[in-house]
Amino acid sequence: MVRTRVTAALSGVGLGRRSMRAASLSEQPVPGGPSAGELDAQACDLLVQTDDAVRTSEQEVAFATARLGERASAPFAAVLNSAHADLAAAFRLRQILDDDGQQDGAARRSHLSEISARCVQASRLLDEHAEAFDRLQDLPARVPELLAEVDTHVAQQTARVSASRQVLTRLTATYTPQSIGTVAANPDEATERLDFAAAVVADAGSELAAGRAGAVAAALQAAEAATDQAADLLTAVERTAAGLTQAASALPAALREIGAEIADVHALLAGRPDDERAGLAARADEVAAATRAQPAAGPFDALAALRDVQRAGSALGYALASHRAHPERQVRARAVLDQAMLVARTSVRTARDFVAARRGGVGARARTRLAEAHRHFEQSIGLVRDDPEAAVAEAQHADALALRGGVLAEQDIARFGADRPGGAARAFGGAILGGILIDHGGRMGLASFGGTATRARHPLGCR
Repeated sequence: MVRTRVTAALSGVGLGRRSMRAASLSEQPVPGGPSAGELDAQACDLLVQTDDAVRTSEQEVAFATARLGERASAPFAAVLNSAHADLAAAFRLRQILDDDGQQDGAARRSHLSEISARCVQASRLLDEHAEAFDRLQDLPARVPELLAEVDTHVAQQTARVSASRQVLTRLTATYTPQSIGTVAANPDEATERLDFAAAVVADAGSELAAGRAGAVAAALQAAEAATDQAADLLTAVERTAAGLTQAASALPAALREIGAEIADVHALLAGRPDDERAGLAARADEVAAATRAQPAAGPFDALAALRDVQRAGSALGYALASHRAHPERQVRARAVLDQAMLVARTSVRTARDFVAARRGGVGARARTRLAEAHRHFEQSIGLVRDDPEAAVAEAQHADALALRGGVLAEQDIARFGADRPGGAARAFGGAILGGILIDHGGRMGLASFGGTATRARHPLGCR
């Protein structure tokens, strides 16, 4: 049985380290009220739990839409949109708190309380519709069909793994290990998710023979999520390859633009070598020279090189802003806009992909930076037509936040990795890392549509 296998396999894994504390959503404050530290910890915990619930629910609604059509799933999509809005507001408040470490105690407590309240509301919306979502799907009645689908998907994604490894091998010949670090382990992790799904499929026959169609349906739903996550991990390798190729192709134009900015600074400062802007021009010249030399010197990070040129060019642009009329600044911004959007889009997507497939091990700080990066990138898209100068600034801000969020997420996963099992248990550890299996008050559950009180309502291998 799947449950027996998982229990034995994970007997040495520290599941309690990040157990879900759904009951805490309705607990009353202790006499005298919680301390600021307790409020902060609760807010972070709720952010992680609610973000996981929304992500899982989003995936389940997508599955339901594919099977049953948009009309059938529309009520749940609407609920999900409302939950998204509350969660986004909570992340925004968390970012404000992180940015303003000088907030006084009362203001900070107020923000923390609102973060928790927003998360509770988002979670409650999903919880209220969890039972109806189960009725809509009626998975026990569709077990044979679902079993065939999962089996097919496992085979399809397994066939992609070797090609993904080949892509990584080709990338290492041109780009640095750092430039592909977030996806270097993706084929291995995809294999873990597929091994978990295959184990569920292998046990399904005996479970069905024992008359446990409900348990099989829930387990197959988790297996479906695992195969979908494996597909995302493999697709992320392809996206990284495309992003690096696009960045390398964009470098010549970026170098021409920064060369023009350097020339403008030199013309402006003729006879004034002590002006501080001369230092900016010299630094930009160094960045441009180093970037031109990188492709011929061996493996390099094309995206980082493009980012460096962008930042140096922006510093010059800001220094020259007071000497340029608004139309000229807009023209200059349009010349570098595509490059800025490419860098931001790639870094935001890379961080998003990394977290989505490893959400069982990523904490609130990384998720907050990623949510804020996405918000700024969306703002940059909205400004592209009417204000390219502001769009460039928003894109660069999104890029910086995504980079920071990615670093924090990698640190979280490094700590999580110390607890992960090896051998046969690794596939189930991968399912926990991916947020597919969740510890709910010491009981292993299968992540499903719902908020923190209901998303683990289907125990693994329940009888």
